[in-house]
Amino acid sequence: MMNFEDFDQAYDWFAPRHEPIPFKEMTRAQLRQVVKLFKEDQGPRTAYVAEYLGSTSGKDFPTLSDLEQLLRLGRESLDRTGPQMDDISGTFFSLAIDFAFCLCTFLQKYRSDVEWVASKTSKKTLTYNRPLIARPDYEASEGYIDGLQFFSDSLRSSVRRGKTVDDVMRQLKRSIKRNFDIDFS
Repeated sequence: MMNFEDFDQAYDWFAPRHEPIPFKEMTRAQLRQVVKLFKEDQGPRTAYVAEYLGSTSGKDFPTLSDLEQLLRLGRESLDRTGPQMDDISGTFFSLAIDFAFCLCTFLQKYRSDVEWVASKTSKKTLTYNRPLIARPDYEASEGYIDGLQFFSDSLRSSVRRGKTVDDVMRQLKRSIKRNFDIDFS
Protein backbone atom coordinates (compact mmCIF):
# COMPACT_ATOMS: atom_id res chain seq x y z
CA MET A 1 0.00 0.00 0.00
CA MET A 2 1.19 3.50 -0.77
CA ASN A 3 2.40 5.96 1.86
CA PHE A 4 -0.62 7.92 3.13
CA GLU A 5 1.12 11.32 3.12
CA ASP A 6 2.12 10.86 -0.53
CA PHE A 7 -1.40 9.74 -1.33
CA ASP A 8 -3.05 12.65 0.50
CA GLN A 9 -0.82 15.28 -1.14
CA ALA A 10 -1.53 14.15 -4.69
CA TYR A 11 -5.14 12.93 -4.31
CA ASP A 12 -7.69 15.15 -6.09
CA TRP A 13 -10.79 15.37 -3.92
CA PHE A 14 -14.08 14.67 -5.60
CA ALA A 15 -16.24 17.78 -5.43
CA PRO A 16 -19.92 16.86 -5.73
CA ARG A 17 -21.76 18.96 -8.29
CA HIS A 18 -25.03 18.98 -6.34
CA GLU A 19 -26.10 21.56 -3.78
CA PRO A 20 -24.23 21.03 -0.50
CA ILE A 21 -27.24 20.22 1.66
CA PRO A 22 -27.78 17.03 3.68
CA PHE A 23 -29.62 14.30 1.78
CA LYS A 24 -32.33 14.10 4.45
CA GLU A 25 -33.21 17.76 3.80
CA MET A 26 -33.39 17.41 0.00
CA THR A 27 -36.61 17.32 -1.95
CA ARG A 28 -37.27 14.25 -4.10
CA ALA A 29 -36.37 16.30 -7.20
CA GLN A 30 -33.04 17.35 -5.65
CA LEU A 31 -32.23 13.75 -4.72
CA ARG A 32 -33.08 12.56 -8.24
CA GLN A 33 -30.68 15.23 -9.55
CA VAL A 34 -27.94 13.91 -7.22
CA VAL A 35 -28.52 10.38 -8.57
CA LYS A 36 -28.34 11.67 -12.16
CA LEU A 37 -25.05 13.44 -11.39
CA PHE A 38 -23.66 10.36 -9.60
CA LYS A 39 -24.43 8.26 -12.70
CA GLU A 40 -22.60 10.80 -14.88
CA ASP A 41 -19.62 11.16 -12.53
CA GLN A 42 -19.15 7.46 -11.75
CA GLY A 43 -17.27 6.52 -14.94
CA PRO A 44 -14.77 9.40 -14.99
CA ARG A 45 -14.17 9.26 -11.26
CA THR A 46 -13.71 5.47 -11.25
CA ALA A 47 -11.15 5.88 -14.07
CA TYR A 48 -9.34 8.54 -12.01
CA VAL A 49 -9.25 6.28 -8.95
CA ALA A 50 -7.96 3.34 -11.02
CA GLU A 51 -5.16 5.46 -12.44
CA TYR A 52 -4.41 7.14 -9.13
CA LEU A 53 -4.26 3.96 -7.08
CA GLY A 54 -2.02 2.43 -9.71
CA SER A 55 -4.34 -0.54 -9.93
CA THR A 56 -2.83 -3.56 -11.60
CA SER A 57 -6.26 -5.02 -12.30
CA GLY A 58 -6.53 -3.12 -15.61
CA LYS A 59 -9.88 -3.50 -17.33
CA ASP A 60 -11.12 -5.49 -14.34
CA PHE A 61 -10.92 -2.43 -12.05
CA PRO A 62 -12.29 -2.31 -9.45
CA THR A 63 -11.66 -5.64 -7.76
CA LEU A 64 -12.28 -6.60 -4.15
CA SER A 65 -8.65 -5.75 -3.39
CA ASP A 66 -9.14 -2.29 -4.94
CA LEU A 67 -12.19 -1.73 -2.71
CA GLU A 68 -10.11 -2.93 0.24
CA GLN A 69 -7.37 -0.43 -0.62
CA LEU A 70 -9.94 2.40 -0.60
CA LEU A 71 -11.17 1.20 2.80
CA ARG A 72 -7.58 1.12 4.11
CA LEU A 73 -6.97 4.67 2.89
CA GLY A 74 -10.24 5.76 4.51
CA ARG A 75 -9.26 4.11 7.77
CA GLU A 76 -5.87 5.83 7.68
CA SER A 77 -7.57 9.17 7.02
CA LEU A 78 -9.98 8.58 9.89
CA ASP A 79 -7.17 7.53 12.23
CA ARG A 80 -5.41 10.83 11.51
CA THR A 81 -8.38 13.01 12.46
CA GLY A 82 -7.97 11.91 16.06
CA PRO A 83 -10.59 10.89 18.59
CA GLN A 84 -13.32 13.18 17.22
CA MET A 85 -15.38 10.80 15.11
CA ASP A 86 -17.48 13.64 13.67
CA ASP A 87 -14.42 15.54 12.47
CA ILE A 88 -13.89 13.88 9.11
CA SER A 89 -11.49 15.32 6.60
CA GLY A 90 -12.21 16.27 3.02
CA THR A 91 -10.01 13.34 2.05
CA PHE A 92 -12.23 10.94 4.02
CA PHE A 93 -15.42 12.42 2.52
CA SER A 94 -13.99 12.20 -1.00
CA LEU A 95 -12.82 8.62 -0.42
CA ALA A 96 -16.36 7.72 0.70
CA ILE A 97 -17.75 8.95 -2.62
CA ASP A 98 -14.98 7.28 -4.61
CA PHE A 99 -15.59 4.03 -2.72
CA ALA A 100 -19.33 4.22 -3.51
CA PHE A 101 -18.63 4.84 -7.22
CA CYS A 102 -16.16 1.96 -7.35
CA LEU A 103 -18.52 -0.32 -5.41
CA CYS A 104 -21.32 0.39 -7.88
CA THR A 105 -18.99 -0.27 -10.83
CA PHE A 106 -17.80 -3.48 -9.14
CA LEU A 107 -21.35 -4.74 -8.59
CA GLN A 108 -22.35 -3.86 -12.16
CA LYS A 109 -19.72 -6.33 -13.42
CA TYR A 110 -21.69 -9.13 -11.76
CA ARG A 111 -25.24 -7.81 -12.13
CA SER A 112 -26.06 -5.54 -15.04
CA ASP A 113 -29.30 -4.44 -13.36
CA VAL A 114 -27.55 -2.67 -10.45
CA GLU A 115 -27.84 1.11 -10.62
CA TRP A 116 -27.85 4.32 -8.58
CA VAL A 117 -31.39 5.09 -7.38
CA ALA A 118 -33.10 7.70 -5.24
CA SER A 119 -34.21 5.87 -2.10
CA LYS A 120 -37.83 4.80 -1.82
CA THR A 121 -37.37 3.44 1.69
CA SER A 122 -39.50 4.44 4.66
CA LYS A 123 -38.76 7.56 6.70
CA LYS A 124 -38.08 5.19 9.60
CA THR A 125 -35.01 3.68 7.90
CA LEU A 126 -31.47 5.06 7.92
CA THR A 127 -31.48 5.05 4.12
CA TYR A 128 -34.48 7.35 3.73
CA ASN A 129 -33.91 10.00 1.04
CA ARG A 130 -30.39 8.89 0.11
CA PRO A 131 -28.68 7.80 -3.11
CA LEU A 132 -28.49 4.00 -3.04
CA ILE A 133 -26.77 1.34 -5.14
CA ALA A 134 -29.65 -1.04 -5.80
CA ARG A 135 -31.11 -3.79 -7.90
CA PRO A 136 -34.45 -2.93 -9.58
CA ASP A 137 -36.62 -4.92 -7.17
CA TYR A 138 -35.11 -3.57 -3.97
CA GLU A 139 -37.28 -3.03 -0.92
CA ALA A 140 -36.95 -1.41 2.51
CA SER A 141 -34.85 -4.21 3.98
CA GLU A 142 -32.81 -5.69 1.12
CA GLY A 143 -31.54 -5.35 -2.41
CA TYR A 144 -29.41 -2.26 -1.94
CA ILE A 145 -26.30 -0.84 -0.31
CA ASP A 146 -25.82 2.75 0.74
CA GLY A 147 -22.19 2.94 -0.39
CA LEU A 148 -21.51 6.31 1.23
CA GLN A 149 -22.99 5.29 4.58
CA PHE A 150 -21.32 1.86 4.49
CA PHE A 151 -17.87 3.41 4.06
CA SER A 152 -18.35 6.01 6.77
CA ASP A 153 -20.23 3.95 9.37
CA SER A 154 -18.21 0.75 8.95
CA LEU A 155 -14.87 2.51 9.28
CA ARG A 156 -16.01 4.61 12.25
CA SER A 157 -17.36 1.50 13.93
CA SER A 158 -14.11 -0.36 13.25
CA VAL A 159 -12.16 2.39 15.04
CA ARG A 160 -14.51 2.45 18.05
CA ARG A 161 -14.56 -1.34 18.38
CA GLY A 162 -10.89 -1.96 17.62
CA LYS A 163 -11.71 -3.90 14.44
CA THR A 164 -9.59 -4.09 11.30
CA VAL A 165 -10.21 -3.31 7.65
CA ASP A 166 -10.30 -7.10 7.11
CA ASP A 167 -13.36 -7.17 9.40
CA VAL A 168 -14.96 -4.40 7.32
CA MET A 169 -14.25 -6.38 4.13
CA ARG A 170 -15.95 -9.46 5.60
CA GLN A 171 -18.93 -7.25 6.43
CA LEU A 172 -18.97 -5.89 2.86
CA LYS A 173 -18.90 -9.40 1.36
CA ARG A 174 -21.80 -10.47 3.61
CA SER A 175 -23.78 -7.39 2.61
CA ILE A 176 -23.14 -8.03 -1.10
CA LYS A 177 -24.23 -11.68 -0.74
CA ARG A 178 -27.37 -10.76 1.21
CA ASN A 179 -28.44 -7.85 -1.02
CA PHE A 180 -27.23 -8.89 -4.47
CA ASP A 181 -26.84 -12.68 -4.21
CA ILE A 182 -23.17 -12.49 -5.24
CA ASP A 183 -20.94 -14.75 -3.14
CA PHE A 184 -17.25 -13.93 -2.59
CA SER A 185 -16.54 -16.29 0.31
